[in-house]
Amino acid sequence: AYMHSGTSSDVFLRENLEWLNFAYNWSKFTTTAALGVIHKGNFEQGMVILGPYLPNQDGTQSTLSGASYSEGGALYALGLIHAGVGSGNTVENYLRETLKAAQGEVVQHGAALGLGVAGMGGRNAEAYEDLKQTLFTDSAVAGEAAGYAIGLIMLGTADSNCSAEML
Repeated sequence: AYMHSGTSSDVFLRENLEWLNFAYNWSKFTTTAALGVIHKGNFEQGMVILGPYLPNQDGTQSTLSGASYSEGGALYALGLIHAGVGSGNTVENYLRETLKAAQGEVVQHGAALGLGVAGMGGRNAEAYEDLKQTLFTDSAVAGEAAGYAIGLIMLGTADSNCSAEML
């Protein structure tokens, strides 16, 4: 995937879908997230490309085995496509809403990572608060990603309140 970064050439993945069926759990998460690396900067088509992998809009979980890993990876991929765009874009709002609606920690993990990468350096106070709520839950998986994402959102700010809260 990294060899094809930003090229929008996902031919290898499409030609090897059968092989991808052997990916389980976090391997499925990472493989789906690789689509974000491949399609980095493809803002217009990001939601279309990832549509089949994204979670339901209402926050309900899929009943398919392992679907949460694909969904979480797709949310991370969406953030990677929009990496460094900054605060206030449509994808950032979508990821915030998905993070709040998600019930499973793997989907929350992907939404948090995607939100952090998409809003990197954007200092979005609402995103920070949403991530902080996830961080303060009792989930190590979602909390880890929320911690990383807070660091990315607040990148370069040296915000003393944020630092104090994290400590």
